[in-house]
Amino acid sequence: MNALITSQHYLDAETVEAKMKAGDFEVQISPSFEIDGKSYAVILDGTHSYYAAIKAGVAPILIEQDKRDNDNVAILDRGDIEGFLEAAHMGEGDYIYADTRRDVW
Repeated sequence: MNALITSQHYLDAETVEAKMKAGDFEVQISPSFEIDGKSYAVILDGTHSYYAAIKAGVAPILIEQDKRDNDNVAILDRGDIEGFLEAAHMGEGDYIYADTRRDVW
């Protein structure tokens, strides 16, 4: 199982609530990649939907993007994990585990 990570730290409670009420639980994620023997995937879009699903007690609907959906995935496809993480970063701090909100590295 991949560890799901994000660099989006800010969560708007009203947005999470609205997505929960709408049943919007779709989360766009990267293909999996490995660092130091551990598998990861990055939330590329839908962080609020992820937390709406958790709050609603349902599993988020994870949709894996490819390079046709997200240009940053092409970087990952070339094997440049560091470049991908930098390009996919949302500029809000270090990557955190989506489930615990704790730092990854």
